[in-house]
Amino acid sequence: MYNIDVKNTPEKLKKIVETIMVENPVITSYLLDQSLDNAALVVRLKEHYETIMRSERPDAWAYYTREHQSPESFFSLTWRDFAFIRIMDYLDHEGTVYTDQFLHGKKLTSRPLSNLRMAVSGLPHRANEDHLEDMLHLLRQLNGSARPEIPQRQKVLEWMDRHPSGLDRQVVAWRAQNKRRIVSLLVERLKKESKHSDPNIKSIYHIDRDADDETLRKQVLAWWRDDRFHLRYAIRSADELNLYLDQSLDANTLQIMKDAQAKGIPIFATPYFLSLIDVRKQNKTMRKADEVLRSYLFYSRDLITEFGSISAWEKEDVVEPGKPNAAGWIVPNHTIHRRYPEVAIFIPSTMGRACGGLCSYCQRMYDFQAGRFNFNLDKLKPKRSWLTELAESMEYFKNDPYLSDILITGGDALMSSVASLENILDAVLRMAEKKKEENAFRPVDQKYAEFRRVRLGTKIPIYLPQRIHRELCDMLASYKQKFNAAGITQCVIQTHFSSAMEITPDTVRAIKRLREAGWAITNQEVFTVSASRRGHTAKLRKVLGDLGILPYYTFSVKGYLENRELFASNARSIQEQIEEKSIGRIDPKYYSQLRTFIANAQDMPALVDHIRISDEIRFLSSDRNVLNLPGVGKSNTYRTIGITDDGRRILEFDFDHTRKHSPAIASMGSVVIIETKSIKRYLDQLEQMGEQRSEYESIWGYSAGQTELRSAVFESVIRA
Repeated sequence: MYNIDVKNTPEKLKKIVETIMVENPVITSYLLDQSLDNAALVVRLKEHYETIMRSERPDAWAYYTREHQSPESFFSLTWRDFAFIRIMDYLDHEGTVYTDQFLHGKKLTSRPLSNLRMAVSGLPHRANEDHLEDMLHLLRQLNGSARPEIPQRQKVLEWMDRHPSGLDRQVVAWRAQNKRRIVSLLVERLKKESKHSDPNIKSIYHIDRDADDETLRKQVLAWWRDDRFHLRYAIRSADELNLYLDQSLDANTLQIMKDAQAKGIPIFATPYFLSLIDVRKQNKTMRKADEVLRSYLFYSRDLITEFGSISAWEKEDVVEPGKPNAAGWIVPNHTIHRRYPEVAIFIPSTMGRACGGLCSYCQRMYDFQAGRFNFNLDKLKPKRSWLTELAESMEYFKNDPYLSDILITGGDALMSSVASLENILDAVLRMAEKKKEENAFRPVDQKYAEFRRVRLGTKIPIYLPQRIHRELCDMLASYKQKFNAAGITQCVIQTHFSSAMEITPDTVRAIKRLREAGWAITNQEVFTVSASRRGHTAKLRKVLGDLGILPYYTFSVKGYLENRELFASNARSIQEQIEEKSIGRIDPKYYSQLRTFIANAQDMPALVDHIRISDEIRFLSSDRNVLNLPGVGKSNTYRTIGITDDGRRILEFDFDHTRKHSPAIASMGSVVIIETKSIKRYLDQLEQMGEQRSEYESIWGYSAGQTELRSAVFESVIRA
């Protein structure tokens, strides 16, 4: 898709070094002082910057020394303060060796000072232009010549308006044409199947061999409303994918998909989802609009190379019954994943382990390597052992003194059949009621946490909205009432939209049905490169609000080399948070109203609109920009403490102090993550997507973060 590996240009390297020397005469004089070895130079520079910080920037000094680390102290820092903190952190970690999981445990050294000294001295060094360009911007921030230009509200609105929605009239129109083309392909496929089928065996999607094409088209259009039809005729090969995308794949992309298939990486796309992909070769503008959807669908060369050696990013997902996971919890079987005291993920061994499509960044790629494909749908029918597993899992939830929140996911919770999901929800209900009953006999100081929230994780509204039918929603409505009677006050559907282009008229109907069933809907966006474009996430928040969906989390892409192409630098996450999301912040006077929203799912669009109109904002920024960290939960509290020779930033994360963690956190300490690409490579990708590099210029200065406080709308919800 995007070539992010380019060779260094000696002329460009020379120009960067010359610019550094001209713009920074003081530090250059230190670097050229041959009387100082590297260790002495580090000491001298630290003394130099400490003197300035203590006298002129006491707040920055207090934050650097960790004397003051509160959100208030973080947001009181200036642009130059962050540069002083970063240069001190670089000096503290000069020569430190790190294990780079991006390179399968290879050892590397952070040596920005050494590289810079060698470069200005005209000596051979290991730094490439990505590294030196990052250092140039740091020094400009440090000397005050680079200042951020925080965009005005009107500019953010202009960025938002660049991105269309799947509800825009022209988008609906070309997708209708796309659907007609795909229906024609399905007609031909059914005709071929009919020729080779036994006439005495009637399948659910049987056609009359003598029917004319128009009759067959009407039949397929009727089946189009059936989710099982889309699963039955999902595309599972590279050649089929190209056919259904009107032979629009370029040679490189097609070869990558063929190589992925040969390597054993599943390909799975429903006719419905493929109808959302723009195949008009002449329309380059719209191709940019559906870039996020394409990034799910098409794999990267990195993924193919890594497949077979992908490591689990979230270490606590490696479960061995009877043994503590990375977060310190002992779980009874592979259906339960846990990192926090009050919440655990439940992954049923049924169709709930399947999905309506496969996202290229799926964390289950780790499992797929062992042949545990969740697209072998026939193998996921409930087995006799499943009932034993379900009972064992519910006993675990009931007997744990801390658990009060269950997230049923997979795969996808709504991929379970109605009967299967009802069986699971009934087991959860009986477990919660039993836990409450047993609690009545415990002393006050020994009572267990009782269940307050049930969540269903799903991407079905995006991949297969036809599955959200009346039978499913009637069942969900019934359990909403039963859960409320049992004291479970929060019934939440957790969706995964990452683009306004995923929202179609079919999606709108599905979301309305879920809300009418009484289930509140929140969203977790994955912040890929294409989703990270200026105004893109802000536009998504706006369109979600129109539907009564509350943004909950915006997740940076996790993973190592296999997800390099999709990874958007953490600096961009912070930039988006401060420069774009900020125009959707809600005045505290509306907090009391916000706290009632989750319990009023049916009225959510009107409630959201009331706040937007009253506060004169286009969207509610109720989400938090975070990264899922290995073993310690979600956080965006970090500092940039080093940089690799090829310009990848080294980040040290602290855990989220606003929530409870596993006791294992005390011995775990901070977590160091080496990003999978440099800032320059990330900007190169954006530029190839048609973005203006100059609009992202301030990204270089975002080198630290602070986990945002939870929005008031979620304050009454158990934290997870």
